[in-house]
Amino acid sequence: MNYLQFAYRNILRHRRRSIVTIMTVCLGFVALGVLGGFLNNIFSRLKGQAIVAERFGHLTFAKKGFHENGKLEPEKYLWNAQELAKILSVTRKNAEIELATPRLRMFGVTSNGKASTIFVTEAIVPDDDQKLIKTNVDGRTEIAGMVTFEAKKQDNSAVIVGSELATMLKIKKGQSLTLLTSTKDGVANAVDVKIAGNYNTGNPATNDKFILSDFSLAQNLYDTDGAERVIVTLKNPENIDVVKTQLLEQLTSAGLQVEAKTWEELSPSYKKVTTLFGIIFRVLTIIISVIVLLTVLNTMQMVVSERTKEIGTMRAIGMLKSQVIKLFCVEGLIMGIMGCLLAIPILLAIAGILQVIGISFIPPVASVAVPLVLMLKVPKLMFVFALFSIVAIVSSFLVSRKIANQQIVDSLIQSN
Repeated sequence: MNYLQFAYRNILRHRRRSIVTIMTVCLGFVALGVLGGFLNNIFSRLKGQAIVAERFGHLTFAKKGFHENGKLEPEKYLWNAQELAKILSVTRKNAEIELATPRLRMFGVTSNGKASTIFVTEAIVPDDDQKLIKTNVDGRTEIAGMVTFEAKKQDNSAVIVGSELATMLKIKKGQSLTLLTSTKDGVANAVDVKIAGNYNTGNPATNDKFILSDFSLAQNLYDTDGAERVIVTLKNPENIDVVKTQLLEQLTSAGLQVEAKTWEELSPSYKKVTTLFGIIFRVLTIIISVIVLLTVLNTMQMVVSERTKEIGTMRAIGMLKSQVIKLFCVEGLIMGIMGCLLAIPILLAIAGILQVIGISFIPPVASVAVPLVLMLKVPKLMFVFALFSIVAIVSSFLVSRKIANQQIVDSLIQSN
């Protein structure tokens, strides 16, 4: 018996109900595809924000205990010049490493001569930072609004400030600021710097206090020849856990007591946002799946009721209960697949329209607008495809099982 051909003919016999069912599956697929595409885009932008804009890289290495006690006793968690050279040598020898660069972070007070406010500075090596801001994040190698120092710049007293900080202190490019902080020994130290530019950090928590400075300037200000962290980016971010384990073993063997944190561990806002929206997406997936289930269930119930005598006749000439159930399950599966296949070009059309229109929005825990586009991922679309197909089969099974278990005589004498 050709179940596919038989099922397809039965679908054509009940065109109106079949079309309603197929469109319900299609709209459900489109709804989940659009929502999932939006969330993928938000998550990807926040990922780029953490790795590139906040300059976490893929992995951060520091002395063991730094992330827990480094702010209280920073001098205890500084690498000296020899230790820094050793860790850079070990990390850069790993074939998976794209970039390994030292970092210093300091806190203090900055003043324009009339007003003062707190600041936090991230000290970077300009040549390395040029490579970092071009890190590939989900196929994108540039983040809108990102700036850094020119490579091989001569003036290490130049800094780049957060746009809100620049607004607060009413400073412009070419003007000067004074940075006041403490050295590693607790001695007050100050330096005058020049404004090389400003940019939106993308994070409202740092945009009003962030200053990007040259690594050598920060070393002089902090009175050290070492660093507190080493930031690493990978050629293949999918191998982050493997590389993390390898490097920790290699660094321990080299006599260094280190700890490593991934960019996700250092970006709590990313975890919070993905967790929240992940819950919302799962709840909506369940709701839409139930709607599809009930729609297919209703359609199949009406179809089965109208074909009771037909089913009785098929049973009377030798068709088994399992074959009746299989026939209706194939019908439901075909309608589910047709609905999903119809939804795919609609999703692609929506994605193309949004790309052309160029709408932008400010995502949660961010301060810079990003394009409102759909980032469609094949594995997730295949999951929804499989889910709706299973839902269609389950709906058909629940309805057909009851009629298949009915006595043949009862089916034959039942009136429509």
